[in-house]
Amino acid sequence: MANLLIVAADENLVFLFRHVFGEHEIRSARDAPEAVEAVHTQRPDLVVMDVRGPGTEDLDALRAIRLASPDQLIIVMTAYGTAQIAVEAIKHGAHDYLFKPFDVGQLRQLVAEALEIAAQRSAARLPLPAVERPAPAGMIGASPAMQEVYRTIGKVAPSDLTVLITGESGTGKELVARMIHEHSRRADKPFLALNCAAIPEPLLESELFGYERGAFTGALHRKLGKLEVCNGGTLFLDEIGDMSPALQTKMLRVLQDGTFERIGGTETMDVDVRILAATNRNLVELMREGRFRDDLYYRLKVVPIHVPPLRERGDDLVLLARHFLQRARDELQRPGLSLSNAALEVLKAYSWPGNVRELENVIKGAALTCPGVIILPEHLAVTAPRGTGRTGPDPAAAGTAAKETLQKLLEPVFAYFHDLYQAGQRVEPFDRIEEVMLRKALAAVEGNQSHAAKLLGITRTTLRKRMAKYGIVVRQQVE
Repeated sequence: MANLLIVAADENLVFLFRHVFGEHEIRSARDAPEAVEAVHTQRPDLVVMDVRGPGTEDLDALRAIRLASPDQLIIVMTAYGTAQIAVEAIKHGAHDYLFKPFDVGQLRQLVAEALEIAAQRSAARLPLPAVERPAPAGMIGASPAMQEVYRTIGKVAPSDLTVLITGESGTGKELVARMIHEHSRRADKPFLALNCAAIPEPLLESELFGYERGAFTGALHRKLGKLEVCNGGTLFLDEIGDMSPALQTKMLRVLQDGTFERIGGTETMDVDVRILAATNRNLVELMREGRFRDDLYYRLKVVPIHVPPLRERGDDLVLLARHFLQRARDELQRPGLSLSNAALEVLKAYSWPGNVRELENVIKGAALTCPGVIILPEHLAVTAPRGTGRTGPDPAAAGTAAKETLQKLLEPVFAYFHDLYQAGQRVEPFDRIEEVMLRKALAAVEGNQSHAAKLLGITRTTLRKRMAKYGIVVRQQVE
């Protein structure tokens, strides 16, 4: 039996916690002072905190607990769906966190894991130091994929490890890099971003490494490169997959021993810069083609972070749309502007190839062109699917394109199953593919069976039968 402390002003949440973890000794605290006092006097094995959001005393309580008891294990629960709370919680030493509405099974698992760590730590006497950093502006989103991004940021930020951020164009890779920097020990040092795809190779080399006077025609004076200017801070190399092989070799040296020479110079420069890199390209494929160095890839990919596309983030789209609308209201001084339900449905139905960046531009454009106070579907610069009354691409052409794309995507899958068949193994490819599709569809819509059925183009009854066939269970959500 463990000693658990639940910190929450919501009596219903405390009651639920006592019911779920009735086998343990449960104590509760309503606010920050009570929580700090309880940790001092009771020394709980685990603290579970309900954090109501920025501007409240809850994060102060978290910091106070960590300062008073650096090895105290804490799990944070919050309904405030932005990265700021999640990253702040991890950065200040929380073991983990949950966004509400949460899954009771997941809470049980997190508590069990935390108690196991508490037992091991108690035996080995391994306290954790407290960490204090100012909070940066946060990202927005509560989807499982984004929670994993926040969790990784919180863990990797305090270190100097190199991070490779992958994801489609417009997903917010630079914002992830900025959050890593702002939560690091280098937060008061420079953060510089350089887009390797937007700058020609000779100019990119001089931007990175600088040059000496007379190094080439037009070099009338010495120029410091980004590496020197950023010394002590963080350099973000966006679209590093477009960097030339020659520059890749120079960057490898920087990562290996922290040295380089300016163009036209002979003096070896030492530099202390944390490198964060990002790409929307397949670096593994580029390595196979001989266009990207294997050793540089493995130097960059010490910690990988994949930023999911907007279409895989579920209800994050609505949170982001409302956030961008609020920003547009402030910029355009149109406080009464709002999104109609029909407009939201169009936004949800759109595939968002440009991801979050495209959504921001669409909302900004709609706010600018909408003549009234309610944004309607016709004010959105997106193409809606059939049945919405808006013009769009020819459905037959779109279906043909989708079929051709699917055929290309399935070619390596079929080859894999064919090799297994040739080897005499029973593989049941239809069942395996169907199960994967079901699980991915349910994950994409966060367990909503109606939405998953629509996404897959089947009835809800068919979906339930298939779920039963493969033993797929969607657990009840608790508000």
